[in-house]
Formats: sequence, C-alpha cells, structure tokens
Amino acid sequence: MARRKRKDDEPDWTPPDFDEVGYMRTEIQAARVAVLTIAWAVVGAFVSYLLSSNPAAAFVAGIAVAFGLYFVLPLIGIDIKPFKRKDWMAHGITYFFSWLAFWILLLNPPFGDFTDPTILPQWISAGSYPASNPPPPPIPCFPLTGSSIRVGTNDTILLVFRATDNVGLSKLTVELGTGPSKTFLTPTLVAGRTSECKDQAIYPGGTYRATFTPAGSSSYHVTITAADLTGRMAAVGFDILPQ
Repeated sequence: MARRKRKDDEPDWTPPDFDEVGYMRTEIQAARVAVLTIAWAVVGAFVSYLLSSNPAAAFVAGIAVAFGLYFVLPLIGIDIKPFKRKDWMAHGITYFFSWLAFWILLLNPPFGDFTDPTILPQWISAGSYPASNPPPPPIPCFPLTGSSIRVGTNDTILLVFRATDNVGLSKLTVELGTGPSKTFLTPTLVAGRTSECKDQAIYPGGTYRATFTPAGSSSYHVTITAADLTGRMAAVGFDILPQ
C-alpha cells in the first residue's frame, strides 16, 4: 500500500539558481550588437548611395555589406562564437530594414536628389491676341497636340507651361528658333494668378508664361529647358504654327 504524501515532505525538484550576472551580460551584449548592427547599416546605406546611379548594383552592394558583420563584430570585442543561426537571422533582419530606411533617406532631399524636373506636354498651351487689345478678356489657348500648337496670326503669341521639381528649379530657359538665329524668351512665374486663357480660372502651381511677337505667318520652334539645383535637366521641344 502506497504511503500517503505528507504536506511537509520536501519536493523532489528545486528550481536552479538564477544567474543574474550572466543574464545581465547577455542582455548588454545583445543591446551592443543591435546598436552596432544599425550603425553598420548606415555604412551599407552610404555604399548604396554612392552607387545609386546603378540601382541594381546599389542594392546588391548594400546587401553584401551585411556579411561584413561577421568580421567587424569580433574586431570591436563581440564574441560571435555563441551566436546561433536564429541570432544571425535576427541581426540580418535588423540590418536589412535599417539599411533600407537609411538608403531611402539619403536618396531624398536634403541629402540627395535623383529626380529630374518635370515638363509634361499636357501642361503646355499657347494662344494669340492683338497687341492693341491685350487680355483681359481671356483668350483662346490651344494645347500641344503631337509636336505642335496651332495659334491665330495676331500681334502677340502667349506661351503657357508648367515646370516643376521636387526641390526647386535653378534654371529655366525658353529658346525660340534654332541655330545662330535663336532667341531667348523671359519666362515669368504666374502660379496663383488669374489665367489669361479661357479654359483656366487660376494658373496652377509651377506655371510660367512667356510672350513674343511673331513675324507674319512664320512658324517657330520652341525648346523649354529646366534644370534643378543638382544639375539634373529636362527639356521639351515643339513647334508653334499659324492656323
């Protein structure tokens, strides 16, 4: 017959002693590795930034820098012998998302600008009016169709277009004609003003206007060129033809 267990009998299992010092050392080292991994991700982001002209190479280089942790951590006093596969996976994930965040940050202003200015064809229109009766009232403005705009044969040609950039434009030119005989028009920013064209009430942001006096029923080739603060450029060329 089994002996009934008494309440005052000691249990057969006792919990092990908690190694507080060892636990603190492990946690401190884990925090150090996490900080160093993020710092190493900054290095990878700069490498990718320097290769940003070739996105594929920049991506591969940024990932390749992650493997440098295996060699860098021992150099700064981190013992990697206890690291298991799950530890390397955790550090790899930390590196990847940190590197990606820093790289995206470097690709955008104020650190970098890899976006060309924008001059869309649908933003370009032109109209004409007699110099003796300038606007107002609003005048008909015709959109760019294909590579040309047809306007009436009046004393003054009005050219309206939009040029924008994610940071700001440093230079904007409007060339009239080609070769040695070309001339330059002076564009004026008119964003927010009342439109001179019948199809618009207010000029939207980034809108410019320029005028010139045509010589009879001649056609003109126009080239609009915009450059941003980093030297990136965009250009649109088209013809203004008489109706």
